[in-house]
Amino acid sequence: MSEPSRPHKLWAQAPAWAQWVLIVVAGGFAGLGQAPVDQPALTLFGLAFGFWIIRPETSLSHFWRGWGLGFGYFLVSLAWIIEPFLVEGRGTAWLAPFALLAMAGGLALFWGGAFAVIRGRLGLWACMALLLAEIARSYLFTGFPWALLGYVWIDTPAYQMAAIVGPHGLSLLTLVLAALIAWGGAMFRLVVLTATFALPFLPAPGPHNSPTGEGRPIARLIHPNVAQENKWNPDKMEAIYQRHLSLTHAGPAVDIIIWPETSVYLPIDWARREIADVAQGAHVVVGYQSRNPAGQYFNTLGVVGPQAELQHEYHKSRLVPFGEFVPFGHLAALFGYDFPEFSAGSGPAHIDIEGIGRIQPLICYEGIFPQFVGRGEVRPDLLILITNDGWFGAGQGPAQHFAQARARAIELGLPMLRVANRGVTAVIDPWGRSRERLDLHQRGALDAPIPKSRAATFYAKNPWLGVLALTGLLVLGGLICAQAKLSLTPRGGTSRKP
Repeated sequence: MSEPSRPHKLWAQAPAWAQWVLIVVAGGFAGLGQAPVDQPALTLFGLAFGFWIIRPETSLSHFWRGWGLGFGYFLVSLAWIIEPFLVEGRGTAWLAPFALLAMAGGLALFWGGAFAVIRGRLGLWACMALLLAEIARSYLFTGFPWALLGYVWIDTPAYQMAAIVGPHGLSLLTLVLAALIAWGGAMFRLVVLTATFALPFLPAPGPHNSPTGEGRPIARLIHPNVAQENKWNPDKMEAIYQRHLSLTHAGPAVDIIIWPETSVYLPIDWARREIADVAQGAHVVVGYQSRNPAGQYFNTLGVVGPQAELQHEYHKSRLVPFGEFVPFGHLAALFGYDFPEFSAGSGPAHIDIEGIGRIQPLICYEGIFPQFVGRGEVRPDLLILITNDGWFGAGQGPAQHFAQARARAIELGLPMLRVANRGVTAVIDPWGRSRERLDLHQRGALDAPIPKSRAATFYAKNPWLGVLALTGLLVLGGLICAQAKLSLTPRGGTSRKP
C-alpha cells in the first residue's frame, strides 16, 4: 500500500467526532445533486470527497464511516419527509424532525452495512458494495427506491443510458465516476467535474422535429391545485368536486380525461353519471376510495365510460408504509390496537381503453418502483399515473417525484400521462421530455396529444442484464489495470527504470 499523503495523515489524527461530522457533510453535499437542484457534479464531488476522507485508518469503524456518508446523503435528499407533518399544523409538526432523522438513519444502515462488509477495501469494491446497498433498499422491507444515486442524471442526456442499463446501472456509473475523482489525478478530476456541470445544458435527446400529434388520441389532464389542508375539509369538498367537473367540461371534446388521485369524494356509483355528462363522450379516469363487500378499503383508479358505466377498476398495490398501512399492524391487533388502513390490490395490471390502447394504471407511490412499472404479462402502450403531491410541499418532494416519473418513461420507452392534484401534471414522452405541463401553482385543464411509444428498450426486455454486463466490464477492466500495474513493478517493490 502506498504511503498516506500529508492531508491523510493530518486527517487520521483528527478527533473521531470531527471525522464523522465531515463524512456526514460529504454525504449531504452528494444529496444536493437530486432534484430540484439537478446538478450531478455536486453528487460526484460529495461522494468523491466522502470516499477520499474515508480512506485513511481512523478511530471510526467501517460501519460508522459508511453510515455517516449515507446519513448525510439521505438527510439532504429526503428533507421533504417533514412536509406531511406540517399539513396539520402544531398537532404533528413536532414529529417532523424525528421522522426525517429516523428515515435517514434507517436507510443509512444499508450504506453502513456495505462498508462493514468490504472492511476498508476501496475502489471498485466500494462501488459494488454501495450498488448492492442501493438495490437492497429498493426491495427489502417493502422497498424504498427514492433518490437512487442514478437519478441525479435525469435532467441530462446521460440518463438515456437507463434504457439499456436501468436506474441501478446509472447508480453504478455515478459511484465509479466518484471513485475515479477521489483517487484519480487532478486533471482527471477537473475534466470529469467540468463535463458533468455542462451536461444539463446539452440538447435534449430524441427526435427534435417530433410529430405534431395529428391523428393521435387527445387527452385532457385535470389539474385542480387543491391545498392539502383543504382537500378533506367537509365544508370545501363539494366545491372542489365541482371544480373538477368544470375543468372537465372546459373545452372541445377529447378522447380521454384524467382526474388526479382521490379526486372523487363521493361513492363512485353516485358520481359516475354526473362525470359522464360533462365528459362529452370521453372516457374518464378518476381516483377515489372504494370498499368491497368484505369491508376492505382501497385507493382506487376507475374508468368511467361514455354511458356512465364503470368499465374498469384498479386498486393500488404498492401502499405507503405508515401512510396507507402500518407494517406488522396485524400483530398490533392481537394486543387490541386497530389501525385503519388500506388493503393492497393485485397489480401490476393492464387496462384496455377503446381508442386509447393498453394502459398500465399507477397510483402515486407506485411510480417510484422500477421493478413494478412496465412489468406484467404484456407490454402497455401507455402509462397513466395519478397522484396527490399536496402532502410533499412546494419544492423538493414534488420535483423528485416528477423526476422519477420521467425516469420510468425513459427506461421503458413508454409515454406517461401524469396527473397531480397539486404538483406537476404533464404529458411525458418516451424520452422523458414534458413539453406540455402544468406546474405546482397553476390550475387548469391541459389538452395534448398522447405521444406514441418507442420500441421496447433493452432494459424493458432484460431488466438486469444491462447492469450485470456493465458490472462485468468494470470488474474485467479493474483486473486488467491491476495486472498491468503488477507487471510494471518488480518484486522489490520499486518501479524498474529503463
